[in-house]
Amino acid sequence: MGLLAALLSAVFASAKDLVSKKLASGLDGTASTFASFAFALPFYAILLTVLWLLGQETFTWSLAFLGLVLLRSVTDTFAEWMKMHAFGHGDISMVATFLSISPLFLLVTSPLITGDKLSLTGTLGVILVVGGSLVVVYRPSAGWAGHKKGILLAVGASLFFSLNSCFDRLAVLEGTPVFAGFTMTLLSALFLLPFTLVKKERRQGLRVYCAGLLVRGILEVAFRVSKLYALQYRSAPDVAGIQRVSLVLSIIGGRVLFQEEDFGRRLAAGVFILAGVFLLAWLQ
Repeated sequence: MGLLAALLSAVFASAKDLVSKKLASGLDGTASTFASFAFALPFYAILLTVLWLLGQETFTWSLAFLGLVLLRSVTDTFAEWMKMHAFGHGDISMVATFLSISPLFLLVTSPLITGDKLSLTGTLGVILVVGGSLVVVYRPSAGWAGHKKGILLAVGASLFFSLNSCFDRLAVLEGTPVFAGFTMTLLSALFLLPFTLVKKERRQGLRVYCAGLLVRGILEVAFRVSKLYALQYRSAPDVAGIQRVSLVLSIIGGRVLFQEEDFGRRLAAGVFILAGVFLLAWLQ
């Protein structure tokens, strides 16, 4: 079940990123980051209500849980802010690639924060995933200058995503995936609310792109809950590595929807990524 949940989260993550890239052309990065949290809240509320009525949901208010939720919300706010701005400064396949190095950071942050022990197979799988990701963007003749800002923002986002994956892992050991996802999302939205309301164009952007933001809100809930569910059964590096299947999907989506270049080479690099995912998923 942990493997299935991680694979589902990869599909939802890729779909969410494609919608975010589409919105990036007309929506301010800060407003988009706020909306990624705020527009997910109504769907979390519906899901929580249904599960509670069915007797399948409990609400945890322990100090340990709330502390982890706070730490996770802060790191996720920074990660999402950098990610949304990165989409405005680079191709989705390139940005998604550098977002994909978070498993490499997790090789360091996970043992330190969660205490999860890394196996040799798992470490090799993560290295293959990250290696494949870097092959995607290696092109000596490429004019990287135009993507420099997007790359730096994506690398920063990867670091913060590795941290919030660690806090995710600890939080779901204290509470349920849906309630943990809801509380984390609510806090992140509250953090960004003042920065969004202060500018008129950001408020207008939320109204103009409301339909697309609602679609992304549904995808955010599906992604977050499936990821948190997977973290109940597998370590943070394992889940993050398996989620890199989303990179292959983003490469295909970038070609189909945005006519991005170097499709063949980038897709070929996906073989390394899928090989790493195989090691993480079936040989652990």
